[in-house]
Amino acid sequence: MLGALAVALILSAGRVATADTGTEAARLVVDKLNGALIDVMKNAKQLGYQGRYKKLDPIVREVFQFEAVAQIALGSHWKSLTDEQKLEFVKKLTELSIATYAAQFNSYGGEQFQYDSDQAVKPDRVVVRYKMVAPKETPVKFDYMVNQFDGKWKIINIVVDGISDLALKKAQYTSVIDREGFDVLMSKLSQKITDYANTENNSKS
Repeated sequence: MLGALAVALILSAGRVATADTGTEAARLVVDKLNGALIDVMKNAKQLGYQGRYKKLDPIVREVFQFEAVAQIALGSHWKSLTDEQKLEFVKKLTELSIATYAAQFNSYGGEQFQYDSDQAVKPDRVVVRYKMVAPKETPVKFDYMVNQFDGKWKIINIVVDGISDLALKKAQYTSVIDREGFDVLMSKLSQKITDYANTENNSKS
């Protein structure tokens, strides 16, 4: 439930802002995501998987910069893709991210996100730190890497208890492309999305 979600990516882009303005704006973006996650957790059973997916969809798309994440996840393979393949991969990566949240944040046991600290590591790059706490559970550390893109702050990384989901994705995705090719990777991502949806449906039957 409190497992690793999302990831290590640091990119420099966008317009420069002051440190105070940047940290405040970056934290607001993180708060928007965390608030949406707690909301769907509290109403998880009533919403079901599809309901959680629908509520999280616009929030996740708004707060993340998936094109930047996609480029890092594929490494050197990104440059070898056609424009159509790049668009296809970003779309699939976005859908998988929403599906992962909808599947994993599927119940509520008093969890809360507690703000810890923030740090402007560059004028356009901020790390915002939170802990997810719940009764009788060990707190889970969430470090959000937030960058400015064309004047807008976007999450590009979440490191959960020191585990970088994007680093894992990069290792997995590039390995699949190396062995089996881009089309197979896309098929695997599509299957993972289907599996997330079917897991909850099957548990009800």
